[in-house]
Amino acid sequence: MAMIRCKQLEVEGDKLDRLTNLPINVQHRIQESLSIEEAARMSVLSRPWRHVWASMPKLVFSPHFCRSKPSDTLINVINTILLQHHGAIKTFHLNISSIPSSQHSVIDQWMLLLSRNGVMDLTLQNLDNKAPYRLSYPVYGVELERLSLSNCIFKPPCSFRGFRKLKKLSLLKVALEDVATSFLWMPNLVYLLVRGCSGFPNSKIYAPKLLQIFFLIWRTKPIELGHFMDCQKLKTVILASSRNNKDKVINLTYLLNCWPEVLHFNLDSYYLKSFATELERLPTCLNSLRALTLFEFDFDDDDQIFSLLGMLKSSPNLEDLLFLLSLKKNGGVEVNVNHFEGPACRTLGLNKLQQLKIDNFRGSRTEMLFVRSILSSAPLLLKTIINEDADSVHESQRLKISKELMGFPRASPKLEIICEQSEMDTDVLY
Repeated sequence: MAMIRCKQLEVEGDKLDRLTNLPINVQHRIQESLSIEEAARMSVLSRPWRHVWASMPKLVFSPHFCRSKPSDTLINVINTILLQHHGAIKTFHLNISSIPSSQHSVIDQWMLLLSRNGVMDLTLQNLDNKAPYRLSYPVYGVELERLSLSNCIFKPPCSFRGFRKLKKLSLLKVALEDVATSFLWMPNLVYLLVRGCSGFPNSKIYAPKLLQIFFLIWRTKPIELGHFMDCQKLKTVILASSRNNKDKVINLTYLLNCWPEVLHFNLDSYYLKSFATELERLPTCLNSLRALTLFEFDFDDDDQIFSLLGMLKSSPNLEDLLFLLSLKKNGGVEVNVNHFEGPACRTLGLNKLQQLKIDNFRGSRTEMLFVRSILSSAPLLLKTIINEDADSVHESQRLKISKELMGFPRASPKLEIICEQSEMDTDVLY
């Protein structure tokens, strides 16, 4: 058995040695496609590949790799790899959840080493750890292009002047402390995600190249979105707030005038209400808007209905319309039945709409009338997907909904209507 194993290693080693004449960047790409364990084993089998392994510019430690090892073992492995490494480390991704706060000083040492080795893409995942990691000062002096943090404390030094080369910033459950205005000077930023963070600054945001913005912030006060009015190249905007947010609804109509190129717009009921009293200021035409997604939508809320109608009338090129309805108990009073029965609903201008999808559908009269108005006014509509709320829609009611949907007039001869309650229970109506 020992001889057979030796022969196997020799064969594998010979195959690896055939690749040693490849350019170093190609060899790096080969190892980047492997896991850390596989890349390390590869370097053991072939002496020339030890140099390739030790000069890898991209070190990505998978969450499984990090979680499968005790903190002391993980620290020793990372220390060994970094100490044996020579050359630049451009990318460094690590899950530090298993490292207790008493050993966070070791992470500080790694950050110091990375700051001296030209790191450009840094990811630190810490969601499974109760203790947040305070990002060490050396990182703030690095010209990062990508930064992704979770469960960390972001407290830059007074001398911090911002990440001028940053292109992508993702913050998940990050506490921002004493953040100066200079932090928001990000002239090359194209992607910004802020989710579950505290202390996000209400300072001027300078990001003229920003294309995608995701704000999912559970806080008592809204984000000052007015600081993003200079982001005129925005393509995707996703806005969500806390259900407990009782603050005054902000005005988004002015911002939409400043964001003429938005293609995908997702927002919850809190932000949607901002249009209710400002419909006359809504842009005459949101010509670029292709997809509109509304979550926590309530068909029994006048403000949301008015805002919805206003946005639909201003979106002549809309192709996809999606709703995630709010979860609520039956027995509520339906107050908006007439909103979708007047002539105004027949002139929504949805001449390019191709898909309508509604999740948590309960079959209320208001909801049914809305679907009827869309079906009768969208000549290019190809698919309507109705995902019924399993807790509210029982079998007898479901049959009634299906029958009524079948009887609605259709402007599109190619329309397919799909009613779903679960993956195993689907009706397709033609």
